[in-house]
Amino acid sequence: MTYDNLISNANLAFAGNQFELSLKTAQEAIKTDASKADGYLCAGKAALALGKSQMAIEYFESAVQKEKNNGNHYFLLGYAQAMNGDSAKSLRSLTKAVECNCDDSIKGQIYKMMSMINIEQSDYSNALTNLEQAEAYTGLDYEILQQKAACQASQKDYHITIYTLNQMKLLRPKDYAAYSLAFNIFMELGIYDEAKAELERAEKYADLTMAYYNDRIAYVLLHDPASDTQENIKPKWQATIEAIDVALKKGKPTSVQVFELYLRAAQLYLSLENPTKAITILDAAIDPVFAFNSGFSILSRDETDTPKCEDYEELSPEDEEIIMQEKWDNGEFESIRENIENALLDSVTEDSNELSEEIHAYLTPLESVPASEPVQEAYVLSGEFKMEPMQVDMRNSMYIAAYEMLQDYEGMLKKAMELQASSIGINRHSGIYYELKVGKYTQKENWEKKYKERINYWTKRMLEDPTDFISASYRIRSYMDIGDFDNAEQLCACLPKDVKAPLMEEISKAKAQGGGENGSSH
Repeated sequence: MTYDNLISNANLAFAGNQFELSLKTAQEAIKTDASKADGYLCAGKAALALGKSQMAIEYFESAVQKEKNNGNHYFLLGYAQAMNGDSAKSLRSLTKAVECNCDDSIKGQIYKMMSMINIEQSDYSNALTNLEQAEAYTGLDYEILQQKAACQASQKDYHITIYTLNQMKLLRPKDYAAYSLAFNIFMELGIYDEAKAELERAEKYADLTMAYYNDRIAYVLLHDPASDTQENIKPKWQATIEAIDVALKKGKPTSVQVFELYLRAAQLYLSLENPTKAITILDAAIDPVFAFNSGFSILSRDETDTPKCEDYEELSPEDEEIIMQEKWDNGEFESIRENIENALLDSVTEDSNELSEEIHAYLTPLESVPASEPVQEAYVLSGEFKMEPMQVDMRNSMYIAAYEMLQDYEGMLKKAMELQASSIGINRHSGIYYELKVGKYTQKENWEKKYKERINYWTKRMLEDPTDFISASYRIRSYMDIGDFDNAEQLCACLPKDVKAPLMEEISKAKAQGGGENGSSH
């Protein structure tokens, strides 16, 4: 087969998304004639589509060597380098593409890519300049507007950000992205009425994605924090659980999102001091696909609130007719019969216009009846869900908190041991600490000695790395557990403010509860 035919077939396979075939055919073309750039370009594009960015770079480098003044080739090389995570080399190749006068359509993409590199480096001012350049070449572009809004928001120039977001809404009113960014700006600014109004605008005009339902959850939980008190925070947490339930039912979440929502609900139930429901949800989270498709509910309701199927006896049409006849014969419908007869007498008239008006007065206008909505199939999760190590550890940590509330020390110890087997070092320390707590709760022999041995271990780690705040926090909690509040407070005072504040609060609570070496703080 000739070189031109091989190139044509490679391009055809690429257009048909047959990337393996395209790559193989392009490689045959290179063997046929290695002096031309087209074969390397085809092979590079196919390799890039297959996620083989390093291979693509090598092919595009060969193409550049064959035609050193072709800016379009440098663009492809720069794009592959960017996909490979090499921003510095990508920037050099993209600059060379502009110098070699690549096509104008490509220049727009180059400036967009340069802006992305700027954003990675938090250089929002230059990112906006490059986005303006890109817009000059590509014209009105939704993605450019989206990137501009993100840069403007990062610069906290909220007035111009909202202006850009309104442009996005005019261009794509059904896309939720603009509403979401506006919502988050108002939440950050503490303008909660306007944040709520943004959600209402989205409900009216946008296609509601999981991003909308997550924003709705955030609003319920986080709005108006200055008004949160011990008296009203629990209803707010309960309302957040209900918002999560709506997200699960209407948001069409992925299996990962279902898992995350389950864990958020479980955490809220722990805050509401309902560990039993939290454990039920954590059990469901082990297979969120099955739980979701089986109709598992995160809501906690009394069984008496839900009508039971066995309490309802369905009557046959014949039985219903007998009962209705008995009620009629007993005079139960007499008043209704009189009203019907009076209405009929009142409507008797010889004037057809009056009769027509009277009839229309009783009719329900069709305009008030909503149009029928197409029946939608129930949303079903597909595929299998496999927890990542961090997700396993998060779930185990919540189990530990729930079992601690229930004083189920056997369950608590089991999950602590699972944490100790974690691939993540911080979480292994957590598992060790909770094993110590179980020893204290159960008054295990030498439990105080084991605490002190572990305190010495964490002390050595802090000597090796004074910024090891994780070891410091476990050391402080261990001091608290054995009733050594002086050392706990002294060590806590050395920590940064954001780390110190919550630990000092824990120390104060533990002292108030009379914690000590006899384990009476529980």
